[in-house]
Amino acid sequence: MGMAEFRLTLLLLFRSRFGTMLLILTGLVAGGAWMGAQFSPRQPATVALDVGLSMIRLAVPFLMLVQIQDLVAREVERRLILNSLTYPRSRAAFLLARYAAIVTAAWAVTWVLALVLGLVVVGVGKTYAQATPVALGAPYLAVVTACCLDFAVVAAFAALAASVATTPNLVLFSGLGFMIAARSVSVIITLLSREQELVTGAQWYHQGLQSVQWFLPDLAALDIRAVALYGKWAFLPTPVWGLAVMPLAYSCLAVSLACLAFERRQFA
Repeated sequence: MGMAEFRLTLLLLFRSRFGTMLLILTGLVAGGAWMGAQFSPRQPATVALDVGLSMIRLAVPFLMLVQIQDLVAREVERRLILNSLTYPRSRAAFLLARYAAIVTAAWAVTWVLALVLGLVVVGVGKTYAQATPVALGAPYLAVVTACCLDFAVVAAFAALAASVATTPNLVLFSGLGFMIAARSVSVIITLLSREQELVTGAQWYHQGLQSVQWFLPDLAALDIRAVALYGKWAFLPTPVWGLAVMPLAYSCLAVSLACLAFERRQFA
């Protein structure tokens, strides 16, 4: 991966009003968390943190998918990729640099939003002493780190989609679909196994979703916000090491396939 391409991608991100989007997201997360706290007179800090984390988990991947769509798929569509590939580097290096720069920027945004959210939660918590206060120390850092791993997986799939997409919009829509499916399949499987009377043919749906789960990472396992909401490490899934191994392994696999497909793609 070329450092020059990495720096160029970061420069392109900031030229595409990335800073403006960060300010807008910061205002939305802070405002949404504060407003959410106003609807809970008994646990305002917990509600504020929960709402803020939900907004971060939705907004940052969307921003990231838009950037991958613009800086990879749209360059292919406009044939600008032909100019980029005239430099002495491989196609894989080009794609890896774009992926790494976008993920790095997304992680930076995540930590900025997490800091702002933490300040809002502290401010909200001063108005009401909760019986179970939120944990904004190590548990909160673990939650934010898990979010970053989640985003890396979504970006890896988007890079794979961009390496073969014939239209830029496919990257955004397929990335959003992948994110929703990966975050919900295991939850639905668990629900159907406990409440089979919810739908007709629950067993058939359960078996079908279990087959799909072989091809999707379990991003729902990376949503460990309960650790910070209630300050208890017992909410962590077991084994704990799987929280890091699973997303890293899937990201490496998806990016490797993306590089292979990008190397073999024909640009007419």
